[in-house]
Amino acid sequence: MTSGSNSGGGTYRAFLKVLKYILIIIVVYFAGKKLVTSWNEVITYDWVLNPYLLVLAILTHLLTFLLLAQVWCFLISGFGYRINLRTAFKISYIANLGRYIPGKVWQVFGMVYLAKKVNIKEEAAAASWGLAQMFAIPAAFLVGLVAIVWHPELLATEISRFVGTGLYVAILIVFVVSLLMIVAPNRTLLLFNVILKIFKRPPVTFQISKVTALKVYVGYFIAWAVFGLSFWLFARSIAGVIEFPVVAGIGAFVVSYQIGYLTVFSPGGLGVRELVLTSVMTAYLGPVAAGLAVASRLWNMISEIIAAIIALRIKLRT
Repeated sequence: MTSGSNSGGGTYRAFLKVLKYILIIIVVYFAGKKLVTSWNEVITYDWVLNPYLLVLAILTHLLTFLLLAQVWCFLISGFGYRINLRTAFKISYIANLGRYIPGKVWQVFGMVYLAKKVNIKEEAAAASWGLAQMFAIPAAFLVGLVAIVWHPELLATEISRFVGTGLYVAILIVFVVSLLMIVAPNRTLLLFNVILKIFKRPPVTFQISKVTALKVYVGYFIAWAVFGLSFWLFARSIAGVIEFPVVAGIGAFVVSYQIGYLTVFSPGGLGVRELVLTSVMTAYLGPVAAGLAVASRLWNMISEIIAAIIALRIKLRT
């Protein structure tokens, strides 16, 4: 009986693994197809590298990681822990690299493993990661929605046709969730103890004032806006003078980044982010948008390698 159950479980896991790779191939295919279709325009475009803007884009990208680490300092204080920015940067950034592995569980494992080295309990570290998502994701989409309201042309024809009235529903949901996170943070976040109970994990003690909740939410909003700004600077650094408003650039990148992040089968949002980013930038850049979307992946990797080197050199102290 046990052998049969294990065999069935193994078959199910194998099926999910195959399905994951099929979905990745499909997404990469469509992203690649857009690039191939636009290839002539991409290679004939007058790309102009501005090294000063490129360095500024990378530095602004690194500033985003610092802001996210600082916000996590605010968040972990709700569990009764006080840690400095250096420690928070190492823990939050190294754990965040787990997003390049399909699924989100490796980010949690990374957070728990590193947090234990500074005497943060496993339950608190894991819960802090989950709570961070509850604050960060609505804040990120709020940045994107502000950009879309400001620049409705971001919704390409095919996206607009697909979204329809769903955009207004999304705005309402993001607004309500954001309001609850700020006005009644402790009651809203009690949901995590319900989830922990389902997974037979001990509940966590968490208290956060409305002021701190507001600081966390606004902190994430600012961090995502800065992240989007770093992309816009990158776009200007290689594409020269382009008709690409800064708010539109911020919104396009943040929304595509979050959609890629939430696509659990794609490591690091590979293919998904580029596909969405190409679609929303086409209104401004035309076929060249595909080339810029692919180039942004390289820029993002360079920035993350620099951040990883910095994080690995930081020594954790209890």
